[in-house]
Amino acid sequence: MSHPIQTYSLSRGIELSFTDSGAPPNSRDYTTLLVVHGTAFNAYQFHKLHSYAHALNLRTVLLHRRDYVGSTPYSLTELEEISEAKNVFWERLSAQLAEFVVMLIQNEGIPRLTHSTESHSEGLDLKGRGGVAIMGWSFGCATVLSLFGVVKNPMISDKHYDLLQEYIGDFIIYDPPHVALGYPVPLDNPNYLPWADSTIPPENIPQVFSDWASSYYDHPCYDPQSRCLPYTASMYDLDGRPKTETTSVSSWTEEEIAKGIEGNNARSDISMFMSDMQQPIGVSAHQALFDEESVQHWFPDAKVTYLGVTRTNWSCAWAEMETKRRYYNAKDSLRQGRNIKFIDIDGGNHFPHWDQAQEFLEVIRKGIHSNSTALRG
Repeated sequence: MSHPIQTYSLSRGIELSFTDSGAPPNSRDYTTLLVVHGTAFNAYQFHKLHSYAHALNLRTVLLHRRDYVGSTPYSLTELEEISEAKNVFWERLSAQLAEFVVMLIQNEGIPRLTHSTESHSEGLDLKGRGGVAIMGWSFGCATVLSLFGVVKNPMISDKHYDLLQEYIGDFIIYDPPHVALGYPVPLDNPNYLPWADSTIPPENIPQVFSDWASSYYDHPCYDPQSRCLPYTASMYDLDGRPKTETTSVSSWTEEEIAKGIEGNNARSDISMFMSDMQQPIGVSAHQALFDEESVQHWFPDAKVTYLGVTRTNWSCAWAEMETKRRYYNAKDSLRQGRNIKFIDIDGGNHFPHWDQAQEFLEVIRKGIHSNSTALRG
């Protein structure tokens, strides 16, 4: 079934494009999963999820971020804000995401978030049926974190916030790299980063980046008992090679590459990887996950799930390990942040939504409808 690209026209002339699975037939309590993609790879790579959504009582909406196909490019002013590391860039971007969700709710009649303790045969707590779950993948997590990583965003009206509070039940942080969380790496970091490789001609960076991001890695610190990467390990215990033999995109056809990879449009993202913009990104991530004032005053009832994979690239693997370390250290010292549910897809790389789409979406559904927190890994 084809899912054509649609466009919402936001305020101030901003357009955001997306594809939509539509509502599951005859369902009044489905959950809408809004997906925000990462760098270079646009929302097309998630299109397989549409085929499995209805059977899981989900509606999948795949958003093309600003600067990607069908959505408004960044303005010169916004590019200057990126280069000058101004936080107003993130305030505006997250306000646009909020406005998109409001339009989606109002235009599509999305079911309101409900709180049910009804027990089902899967043994899952279905608290949070209906409503909207917002999932960021890879560097798209920076945009999602900026939405709930504040005490209050002055660009989001009280009217919009009150509506969003009634619908948003989950934020899902899916395999972000360390640069989406603003985690600084030590100067002696031994692991490979394609955007920092000065030997690569600029025109070859998209291909090198896609191979590196979509490879399968065997990390020496992997724990077969817990089936995850232990947070007690360090970045020096990870497989930081440039690429492996098997990649997710190696099987893509020329048509799929043309639809799904926008290398030139990744330049704005990559410029944020290696600039002062890492500072406001780090502040946003800290406020979203670990800041007590933000947790109490901005989407206090929304659940947060961190979805990791055990054979991802080292940057994403270390980001999860570091987030777990910070989370459990905060809990042990009785500091109050958000409760984070950690889920690991054992054996998955950075692209299980492509390589194992049905199984991946089943994990997402269970995460949305479960309140259990993963054990320490």
